[in-house]
Amino acid sequence: MTTAETSQIKPGTIAPNASISRKLKEFYDAVQEEGIPDRFLDLLERLEAAENAQKANAKAVDAK
Repeated sequence: MTTAETSQIKPGTIAPNASISRKLKEFYDAVQEEGIPDRFLDLLERLEAAENAQKANAKAVDAK
């Protein structure tokens, strides 16, 4: 929105994109409240374990 367009909005009126902004915020809030699925948490744990194992192997090779 340009300065000229902003000055055309009368005080006390709702901005043209207010409805869109409100709905996006509601959607964002709803997504934040959702829990993380167990299978995703399991995947993250397996990835972390694999990463830790790789780091341990790299340290063992460097120590030789």
